[in-house]
Amino acid sequence: METVSENTIPSLRDESDDEEEMERHAFRVEEDVAAFINEPPIRHNIYPDTENDSDTDEEEDGEEQQMKRQRTRERYRIRRGDGNLFEGQVFFNGVAFKEAVLDYALKTGHNIKQYRYDKTKLGFSCVGRNVDSHCQWRVYCSSKGEPERWYVKVYKNEHSCVPNGECEMLKVPVIARLFVDKIREEPKYFMPMKIEELIKERWKITVSRAQCQAARNKAMGWIQKEYETQFARIRDYAAEILESNINSSVEVETKRNEEGKDVFDRFYVCFDVLRRSWQATCRPLIGMDGTFLREKTKGQLLVALGRDGDNSIYPIAWAVVQVENTPNWVWFVKHIKTDLGLGHGDGYIMVSDRQKVSFDYHVIFF
Repeated sequence: METVSENTIPSLRDESDDEEEMERHAFRVEEDVAAFINEPPIRHNIYPDTENDSDTDEEEDGEEQQMKRQRTRERYRIRRGDGNLFEGQVFFNGVAFKEAVLDYALKTGHNIKQYRYDKTKLGFSCVGRNVDSHCQWRVYCSSKGEPERWYVKVYKNEHSCVPNGECEMLKVPVIARLFVDKIREEPKYFMPMKIEELIKERWKITVSRAQCQAARNKAMGWIQKEYETQFARIRDYAAEILESNINSSVEVETKRNEEGKDVFDRFYVCFDVLRRSWQATCRPLIGMDGTFLREKTKGQLLVALGRDGDNSIYPIAWAVVQVENTPNWVWFVKHIKTDLGLGHGDGYIMVSDRQKVSFDYHVIFF
């Protein structure tokens, strides 16, 4: 398991990338805030009107096909800006300007390249050619003033070239950023060949298979580093749960390794709202089960589940442990007993496929 430290947080900065990580983080935050849409509440007591069972079946088939198409669109949807540039345009940092130029390159398919690198000055030009001369398209942006803002000072929006499927901006780090979220969701689907096909299909830009392979490896490296960062902040996560979910139960346990450092041992969570809802509305039945965690951080996920009034699965509490054994199961069940107020277990049923632990359940409750 990963080392847990309150003071040391692994760096996500990639030395091969010349972009400032803090600026990129600020850009992502602003981008997510701007794209936020408050969804209306879903009414569960409204049902569609149908005349007979056949109509219902047809509607269900139509809804299933519609949901399948929607999932396909979501799989291939990569959220980007509109690609609009104009003189006097304002950006809150240099990364935001770079992303806007990238959006323009993806939208138009022109071969854009950066020609000016500076902390306060950035410039891009089109390196496409026609028969007579080079393309004259150019955009230049610089920063000044308080608070610091970036302004487009020069923008010549005239192309004398024709897009030919090449784009020097689409380098390995850029491809990795475009697909990192998709690779995180479906790493086995977004392989180099699929990435190459999607870039050509959506943006009419040709990249090599080797570029896509390197980009996928870089994205996977970023994702792996995220696990290290998450483990380093696990105590902060526990504190945030207790602050935002009053009366919830959270416990983080660590142990010393051979090097004398605290490393992760086990983690337990039971939200107060789930606990109160189970006690008030669910059946007195608790199912216990565990499953493997198969990513970089190996271990076992232990869960306690109930049944609600519709006979649907209802989550009660869960824990992450290094190994599924009797001491960890006893530790987990003791927390369940305390949080749910089970007492000696009278009137409650606990179901588990762990036959060897049944005696320990008896010891815990009596």
